[in-house]
Amino acid sequence: MSSWRQQALIEAPAEAVWKLLGDPERYPEWAGFVVEVTGPPVIEKDAEYEQTTRGPIGKATTTFRLDRYQEMREIRMRCQMSGWYSHWLLTPAAGGTFAEAEIGIEPTAGRYRLMYGAFGKRYFRRVVEEALDGLREAIEGRSAEPHAAAGNGPPPEPRG
Repeated sequence: MSSWRQQALIEAPAEAVWKLLGDPERYPEWAGFVVEVTGPPVIEKDAEYEQTTRGPIGKATTTFRLDRYQEMREIRMRCQMSGWYSHWLLTPAAGGTFAEAEIGIEPTAGRYRLMYGAFGKRYFRRVVEEALDGLREAIEGRSAEPHAAAGNGPPPEPRG
């Protein structure tokens, strides 16, 4: 398993952060390589949704399951194909929001284990930082530039 966990203060109320983070259909607004999300009309634990991402070899659509979901507090989703996951915890903090993000992979196949074994931490660190930046930009109303990678979904092929 390879992952990166980071904590950050987002200068916005938890409600504003949750509007983007708690609804997978809004991920294209802040997670740069997420193209489209389609899913259940009700977001809850064990719900599944499909996510289309843009990578170096084109677009891919995969199924995600919400492993954990607590309104305004926690969301964790996992790709059913690769084992890629994104886990977020939010805590209100003096007008802002303290966010803890962990993004990584619990590989479902050997090729993913190999791909992320050597350089996964460095890659996932970049993914977490870009996801946090994307959230901040979306909350501030700036249109987020497409990031090389962002917080949810099968990543583009990692570069060494």
